[in-house]
Amino acid sequence: MTQWYDPEPGPAAIPGVLAREFAAAGHEVRVLTGFPNYPTGRVYPGHRQTWRRTSTVDGVTVTRVPLYASHDSSSVGRALNYLSFAVSATVLGARSLRGCDMVWVYNSPATVALPLLVHTRWGRLPYFLHVQDLWPDSLVHSGMFPDGRAGRLALAAVSKTVSLTERLARRVGVISPSVADLIQRRNRHVRPDDAVYVPNPTDEGLFTFDEVRERRDGEPFVLMYSGAIGDVQGLENVVEAVGALPSDVDLRLVLVGDGIALDRLRALASRVDDGGRIEFVGRVPKERVPGLMKQAHAHLVSLGASEFLEHTTPSKIPSLLASGAVVLGVIAGDGALLITESGAGTVVPPGDAGALQDALISLTHLTTDDLRGRGRSGRHHYDAHFSADRAAAAIIDATSPTSSDQHATKDRS
Repeated sequence: MTQWYDPEPGPAAIPGVLAREFAAAGHEVRVLTGFPNYPTGRVYPGHRQTWRRTSTVDGVTVTRVPLYASHDSSSVGRALNYLSFAVSATVLGARSLRGCDMVWVYNSPATVALPLLVHTRWGRLPYFLHVQDLWPDSLVHSGMFPDGRAGRLALAAVSKTVSLTERLARRVGVISPSVADLIQRRNRHVRPDDAVYVPNPTDEGLFTFDEVRERRDGEPFVLMYSGAIGDVQGLENVVEAVGALPSDVDLRLVLVGDGIALDRLRALASRVDDGGRIEFVGRVPKERVPGLMKQAHAHLVSLGASEFLEHTTPSKIPSLLASGAVVLGVIAGDGALLITESGAGTVVPPGDAGALQDALISLTHLTTDDLRGRGRSGRHHYDAHFSADRAAAAIIDATSPTSSDQHATKDRS
């Protein structure tokens, strides 16, 4: 059960990756999802919304139900997007889950709780709650809650809903290690062995290992960012740092993607980038992303400075590691630790302009051998800890009654 599914890119691609792995392991897999509209907020070409549409793709039965397509900065539009899927999945989705042995749920947005609780009969059908975003924290951080009494009531309702779905889950999966501790501190019903660290894999059919692009005399060092261009990414700091580099530093920043901050970022680049260092490619189909990645020497992962974001592990990190890419992380917390442990790159604290400029200059001094050594280290780390078959096996094992009978009889009062 997931609001997001193929062909949506980035974090929305994770459900498709795991669904195919479950099917490859011999399970019958059905998906209940919406019509694709992320990240543009427009329904994809070739998909026309109907009351319910079922198809079979890659051995997986996919049922789509309608929703209000929106992904802009409007809190009303986002709320309608989340709530419309919750209602239509509840009313129209029962057939797609009938007879299932267990449900894997992509737990973002939190409104997926409505169809989840209804169709699992308040957890009597076991489910694995895979936490992708911290709720209600993500809503508060994005400014979606209104001020005043209405906002406080909405916050309390979301908090209680999140707590309930965590309590009734057979297991709660987390993609960042620190999130498990945070959930257990908030919810006394989630015991230490209820929370399972299952990091998100990537689409290994797309992001396959390839040697980093060779450094050639006379060509600039290419740093690429690909993904959502929104407020939380904090890309303004990177654009300003690149624009302020000394003229003898031959580095080019290429930004691939779309989002609510794109126009603002373009305007900023036009003010600070006198040397034509920064290029905007725009949104491209996810099938083209690996080819574009091969044109870069290193890749950027960026999040803004926020205690909340320190519990976040961007989905692009596993994709980069699987590709053998060199990574520059402007990030703190769990994501920073992952990049450091992988040996694939360099980490700079968000908001430290001086350290960021130093890191950008240092990148341009790396040789082809330096870059390829880091890339191989990252791929090895991915294979050891993040592969899709590992993630799918961990989820199945965690929800198996034979491996955890105590959780099959959790107190649901």
